[in-house]
Formats: sequence, structure tokens, C-alpha cells
Amino acid sequence: MVKIKIGVITSAYPEFEDDPHGIFVHRLMREIAKEGHEVRIIAPHTGGKSKYTMDGVQVEKFHYFYPKRFEKLAGRAGMIDNVKEGFLVKLQVLTFLFFNMVYSLLRFRNVDVIHVQWPIPNGMGAYFLKKIYRIFYINTIHGEEVYLSKKYHMVWALKMLVTNSTKTVTNSFATLKACVDVGLNPEKLEVIPFGVDTDFFRPIDVPKDEKVFQILSVGYLIERKGHEYLIKAMEEILKERNDVRLKIVGSGPLEGKLKKIITDLRLDEYVEIIQNVSDEELLKLYNSSDLFVLPSVVDSQGNTEGLGVVLLEAMACGLPVIGSDVGGIPDIIKDGETGLLVGEKNVEGLSKKIFQVIEGKSLTNNMADSGCIMVKKRFSWNIIAKRYIEIYLNN
Repeated sequence: MVKIKIGVITSAYPEFEDDPHGIFVHRLMREIAKEGHEVRIIAPHTGGKSKYTMDGVQVEKFHYFYPKRFEKLAGRAGMIDNVKEGFLVKLQVLTFLFFNMVYSLLRFRNVDVIHVQWPIPNGMGAYFLKKIYRIFYINTIHGEEVYLSKKYHMVWALKMLVTNSTKTVTNSFATLKACVDVGLNPEKLEVIPFGVDTDFFRPIDVPKDEKVFQILSVGYLIERKGHEYLIKAMEEILKERNDVRLKIVGSGPLEGKLKKIITDLRLDEYVEIIQNVSDEELLKLYNSSDLFVLPSVVDSQGNTEGLGVVLLEAMACGLPVIGSDVGGIPDIIKDGETGLLVGEKNVEGLSKKIFQVIEGKSLTNNMADSGCIMVKKRFSWNIIAKRYIEIYLNN
């Protein structure tokens, strides 16, 4: 196979192995690097090292605002949430676009292909690399770009970046539909989901507390993850059973609000928020739980779940899952077959679905088995990486 140099432009990339910030981007590029291709990343600085190599992937982080200590736009909650923090952060949108473009032009003049994650705001460097140096590029659209483009009247820019790409990949059929709905050329679009490391995320034997039914949820503590509705559903569940517990793994700007809801509902004994954990610990948490729930919503910005990678991780570990019927989640969950779907923000409906899992052992086991098989067949990283490599090599 021909070996190529790939330059990746992204606004989120982890600084260490268990860092959740853009971890799915790293896992894809790590898999591609395993095939012998050279992978180089540029991403905004988030407080750690400026240059490092991780799993064979070369990473360079750039500063986008001075004095550097005021950089906040690319923080871990995500740009959509960070930009709400005031004028200084809004100003950083402009400086980010400038430095992102400059670094792309300086670092990637000698690569074979550019891969842009989130073309809004990361695509302009790739656009000029194509125009000046004839280096082709592909995009991966995660969903946020479409919502941002509509809100800030930037659909024209997204159209330009997609039109000039060799191929633009969307992470789900819901994202694909959103792209077509705003006028993007469907002939340029293809669906390739993000995946999961099924060699790592797998069923393992770990101690379980047989006296409780353990529910797990994982994700940034931001509006679109919908954790408050799961917490409120716990209040309803505990009226019928007092042996149910909930763990939420994550950190983010809504941590204080969520803890206040827990305290106000007198659920401190039953609901626990755990800061981000290592992959090894997360694997144990998946396997020591009885149910995984991702209660995502369409947030006040019009943004929602692009796919739901944590659902894939949970299913790969053999857990039954419940997810909201929004965004790309229905690409993963076929209701009643590989999991259960529930309407967003529906506390009563969510509590009923949870009871359905608790009380329907046969159905639950069948869904968990079907989900685990489906993930291995369709969402393993080696399968996803090969599809991207095929695009790289055929253009």
C-alpha cells in the first residue's frame, strides 16, 4: 500500500492518553498511523505541551491569543459553550481563525492530503492550501458546524469549504440530513461514523454490587448532554425502588448546577458525579454497571449529539443502553433491538424506559447482545480507519 503524509487540522485534540478532549479524533488518527501513514496534527493550545508525539501521531498546539493566559475559546467545554463567556472570548474567534489558517499554511505545505475536523472554524487553511499548493482536502462534519453556520449566517462559508473539498464526511445520517437541508451538495457528502476500540472496550469480569441496580452516564457536563433530565428521572424511579443508583462521569460548566439539582431533590445518597477518569477506570465502570443512559437534547443553540461515541463504548462492553431520539443516536440505537430510544427532555418517559430495563431481563440481555455484535461489525476503529484511508488514496 502507498504510504502518505496526512495533515489534520482540528480544534480539539487530547494532550495525554486518557484526556477526553477530542479523544475520538486521536483514536481515528492513531488507527491510521498504525497502517504506516505519517499523521501530523495542528490544534489550539489548551494549557499543556506545545509539541509531542502520542501513539505515533505528531501533534503541535498553537497559541491563538496574547497574552496567552487569556486564551479560553478552545477550552474543554467546547467553543459553542466557551464563546458565551464574554466579549474577550468572542474576540478570540477572529484571532483563532487567523492563527489557525497561518499555522495550516506554514506546517502542511508538504503533505499529501489535509483532513479537516470541524470545517467551521478549521477549514480556511485547507482551502488556501488547495488553491496555492494543489493539496486536496477532506472534511469531517460533526454537526456543530451546521448549527453554528445557520446561527451566525455563515452557511455560505460552509458551502464554499464543502464545494472545494474532495469529499466531506458526516458522522451520522442526521448530520448528513442537516447538511443537505442547508443547501450543501449531497454528491460531496458521505456518512462515516466515529468508532470505538473494541479490543479495549469489551466485557470483562469486575466486582459488582448485586444489591443495587447501577446506572451510568458519561459526558461533558454541558446542556446538550441532558444530564439534568436523567437526575430528575431518578427522583421518579426512587419512588418505586430504593436500590437504584446513578453515576455520572464527566466535568464541565454545569457541574455546580447539576449538583444543586441533586441536593435540592435530596438525591445525594443515590446520585454521584465523578470527575473524568482514565480509560482503564472507565472500562471497569462500564462493566460494573447494569445500564448506560445518554439523555442528550437539542440545546438552546440548536446543537445536539452528532453520534454518541460513549454509547458505542457501553455497547461494546455488553451494557444495555438508553438514548434520546435526537441527532445521530438513532444511527446507533435501533429501538427495541440494540437499545431503547426515548424523547428528549421526557423525564417520565425516561423513567419508564429505565423500569423496562430493570424489570425485563430477557429483553435487556437480547438488546445488550445485539448491540455488542452490531458495534463490532460496524463501528470498530480499524473498519472506520480503512474507509478514511480509501478516501485519502482515491483522490
